[in-house]
Amino acid sequence: MGDLPGARQWARRLAEHPQLAEVGHRATGRLLVAAALAGDAEEALTVGLRFRDAWQRAGSPVRAVLGPPAAAMATLHGLRDDKEAHRDWRALLAQVDPSPWNTCGYGAVFDAVLMLHQGRPRAALERTAPEPAQVRRWTTWIWLHWYVALRAEASVLAAAPDAAARVVEARTAVAGNPVATALVERAAALLDGDGERLIAAAGAFDAAGCRCQSARTLILAGGEHGARGARALAGLGLAPMTLR
Repeated sequence: MGDLPGARQWARRLAEHPQLAEVGHRATGRLLVAAALAGDAEEALTVGLRFRDAWQRAGSPVRAVLGPPAAAMATLHGLRDDKEAHRDWRALLAQVDPSPWNTCGYGAVFDAVLMLHQGRPRAALERTAPEPAQVRRWTTWIWLHWYVALRAEASVLAAAPDAAARVVEARTAVAGNPVATALVERAAALLDGDGERLIAAAGAFDAAGCRCQSARTLILAGGEHGARGARALAGLGLAPMTLR
């Protein structure tokens, strides 16, 4: 629910649990998701190798529960601008989970994260076009929070006529989730052209353990903050963000 440091702590304990030693793809799935959402490329890349190798040794099973980790890895490689690895993980994702949970749920979330990083807000807006009520079956819990928050930001950056309404709607939907709340507050600051609130949102991301989004927020703020954000992204092993 937006506690990325806590999620990563417990996910590491799962990944190291001796009873899961022979099913590494199940052991590491949650850690991959948490590390990718935090923007920790170093940990995700290392854990991703174990996930893929274990999945292949297990006979490449088709399981919806394996979808979010695969989507997380695909997006992370996209954020690194590693096109070949991104294609490979997208293919793995299509194999492990072809269900609507991928198409309409977490898959839309990870795709929107990448599209916004690439300066493609209209594509992100199209990817999150269905109303939250339409996809609630597949975007439950944390995915619903990210979905509505990213949808609000895409609406603002794409200058959609209902952007303000979507920001208001999202603020209510994500209450209690520090990361998703920071996403919505960033969207609101962008809508209002409020640089001080953007810097405050960057601080909220840092406090929530989401360094990638913190860096992205600084870049959106521009000026000296933008330069600092660009350096932070590079330090995370991620490609430069595109502004359009």
